[in-house]
Amino acid sequence: MENIVEDLVALRLDPGTVRDTDPFHGLVVAAEGVTNMEAARLREATEILEAIAPSALAPEYRTTREAVLSWARGDLVAAREMLASSLRDSGGEHALLTGFLAHMADFSLGDNEGLLETGLALIELRSTMARRAAGLSDGLFAFALEECGHYSAAISAAERAMSINHDDVYALHAKVHVLQRLREFEAAKESISRYSNGWGETEPMRIHMWWHFAIGLLGEGELDEALRCYQLEVRRKTRAGAREDLDAVALLWRLEMLGGPELSEMLVPHWLTLAEAWAGYAADPNYIFNDLHAAMAFAKAEDHRRFDRIVASCRARESSDFFHSVCRPLFDGIAAFAQRDYATSAREMSFALERQQLGIGGSKVQQKIFHWTRDAADAHLRGSNPRDLLSSHTHARTNGVMDNDSEDHRPHGRAGSGAARLSGVGIADS
Repeated sequence: MENIVEDLVALRLDPGTVRDTDPFHGLVVAAEGVTNMEAARLREATEILEAIAPSALAPEYRTTREAVLSWARGDLVAAREMLASSLRDSGGEHALLTGFLAHMADFSLGDNEGLLETGLALIELRSTMARRAAGLSDGLFAFALEECGHYSAAISAAERAMSINHDDVYALHAKVHVLQRLREFEAAKESISRYSNGWGETEPMRIHMWWHFAIGLLGEGELDEALRCYQLEVRRKTRAGAREDLDAVALLWRLEMLGGPELSEMLVPHWLTLAEAWAGYAADPNYIFNDLHAAMAFAKAEDHRRFDRIVASCRARESSDFFHSVCRPLFDGIAAFAQRDYATSAREMSFALERQQLGIGGSKVQQKIFHWTRDAADAHLRGSNPRDLLSSHTHARTNGVMDNDSEDHRPHGRAGSGAARLSGVGIADS
């Protein structure tokens, strides 16, 4: 029971180890499916869980089943609350599974304070876990710390995690996030390059880590090398679906903003190919973070029908307030930038970015794409070169909205209790 949970959290769940007739294994497979956040996987998870009677599971896992089923049916907020409540009275492999799911729910909701609370709860339960599980908990905690600006503590947690599990790619990922938010691009690239397992096709997070490598190249002004990384690694997909296309859009859009007219012309065939890759998602959209990246691809490919379908689905799915204050302005800002209507793009992006937390999911590094878009539009309006402007933002440490990543940045809303509890578990935030 314990190993399959650990494999899930390590992002190394092997279908060959799953027993189709085991209800607990079915729960773990469904858990993996919902964290994927793709509509087909959510439907599959629903079918699996509806076929599992609660009485077939140990009592502590019945709430987990209920939470995952709520997630699969579209109520992620309710799922997260059930998981957080269950985690408080948990231990061992159940704590690891519950904490992992709560962590992924927090991430998908864009709730950084929730990430930190979940991470702290997991760390308090490390003593109830096997060694590998405790290390994996450290890796989850490291990412939560990074997202909330506790950088030195995040590095410590990530390195502790990797000292226990050398192949903890999620802990490495957290460390790379810290280095990139501190603009230590060479150190981030070196950490990726030195990963002991290498980046073969079966390695978890392979494409996303190559995306991070390319982000480091952009930070150093190496646009040609970043495009080469896109062509050779980021587009070397291992499966169908939007998850592996998201990093491609995120990198290509940044190249589009930084590269100028000549590079933009070179990217046209890539945009057309990428928009076609997103066509299946457009028929079944279900998650705002994916929606926005699909919209970028469709806007650049001038596929207005699919762009409008994404927007309409989002409007029907999200609350009116969230759609009109965040989603619609971001969609409009994306469309306007693609059409070189920089005044509209800057205005719409600025409206959405007034919120301290967008609530769209994704990491702080990923969400910067919207800040970059606004600032690039501003640069065009002033007659400046967006590449120079964004490069200066990337290397600066103290100026402007794009530079709110200092170690002193604290999560909004629950910062006081989070900071106090950090020292309480022996990981003081410096």
